Amino acid sequence: MGDRTYATVSINKHYYEQNKDVIDKMGYEYECDEGSEVVTLADDQANYGRMAEIEDFCQEHNIEYNKRWEAGGDYGAGEEYARIVNGELLTHEISDDYATVLQEHKKTMEIIAKGGTLEEVKKHLAKKIKELEPFEVTPLKAPNSIDFINNA
Repeated sequence: MGDRTYATVSINKHYYEQNKDVIDKMGYEYECDEGSEVVTLADDQANYGRMAEIEDFCQEHNIEYNKRWEAGGDYGAGEEYARIVNGELLTHEISDDYATVLQEHKKTMEIIAKGGTLEEVKKHLAKKIKELEPFEVTPLKAPNSIDFINNA
């Protein structure tokens, strides 16, 4: 048996309403604040923080989503964003694991300790930022929005 934790996936309300029958059969808890354009689906028993059915469904249908999970026994809390960039659905995970941040800080300090120039440090950090943040996380959009159409 896997390590279970609480996780949520949020999608634009348009996509939920368009696929309501399929999504409701997945059995997730449903939440949508009055007047909100975002539907949040929750699972308090997400295996390793993964909500496989809704994540896979969104990825197969190019539906942008935000995901959040709490810490489990062997992993920390984190977030994942899926956005359409240049017509392709890309995912971007941000872990709340500070070990990754400390590791990068150590690498940067090693460059400085070895007499690295400011340009070398900037180049290293720019590369790491691009790896850690491959696209700008924007609010979830409906398919008829201009931003959505421009990014599709």
